[in-house]
Amino acid sequence: MVDFKQTPPDQAEQKEYIEVSLKGGRPNKNLHSFLDNDRRVLSFAIMWSDNSYDGGDKFYRLNFFLSDKTVEVKEINKPNNGCYPFNMLLRR
Repeated sequence: MVDFKQTPPDQAEQKEYIEVSLKGGRPNKNLHSFLDNDRRVLSFAIMWSDNSYDGGDKFYRLNFFLSDKTVEVKEINKPNNGCYPFNMLLRR
């Protein structure tokens, strides 16, 4: 069954293109959020208690960027702790 009330995607894209070319509509819906929250970051300190044989307490920094709603997780390394420096656990 086809819902005739909903505009098909190709016509919706064409309608949006025409509105933007006539200086109407919003060409980028996320621009307002980006401009309001640029350089704003929520930062959390995380501790992971690893119970494996060579584990221990590992410390991370989780950053949530409000401008584009992305996340990154960085490992906090102490100098000369005997672990391989692995800075980024999850990239943005």
